[in-house]
Amino acid sequence: MSKLITPEFRGSFVNLTKPHNMPGETDEDKARYQITIVLPKKDKFWKTINEQIDATASEKWTKVPKALKRPIKDGDAEDDDGELKYPEFEGCYTLQVSTKRKPGVVDKALQPILNADELYSGAWYRASIKPYAWSHPTGGNGVSFSVDNVMKVKDDTPLGGAAEAPEKEFAEFAEEKGASANLLD
Repeated sequence: MSKLITPEFRGSFVNLTKPHNMPGETDEDKARYQITIVLPKKDKFWKTINEQIDATASEKWTKVPKALKRPIKDGDAEDDDGELKYPEFEGCYTLQVSTKRKPGVVDKALQPILNADELYSGAWYRASIKPYAWSHPTGGNGVSFSVDNVMKVKDDTPLGGAAEAPEKEFAEFAEEKGASANLLD
């Protein structure tokens, strides 16, 4: 297994300061740190990733299993209504990378990023990742990627849009300072 350094990518589903469970999971031992790599389909990185997937599978099972589960997802996937599941991923592939161990996270000057608010979906990152093969009795065989370290490269518009400030959003409902409404009256 060889470690890869990704090109700059747009990050999504960024959870690098606190581990999170996957939807439906409640077991704290399964909580993971993660980031999803989003890059255009034409990026040569995807060829490298596919080569690493095949090499990792061959190393584990001698040859690549026919029904190998691959971690690359198509950003143009549609929901049951024919709409894009994630419009912000249009024309891209995605790769979710995760780890149980907290990854190192630095800025461009190699200074640790300690403020969780600086790490968000939509910013640009670079990561060190490595493939690993796995077998599951009912889930088959697959290859996934772990993340070791992440560098935040630059800010950008948050994916999914940023929430409006509550002071602005609820301005028309505000009461004068000092007055409070009791909802139980």
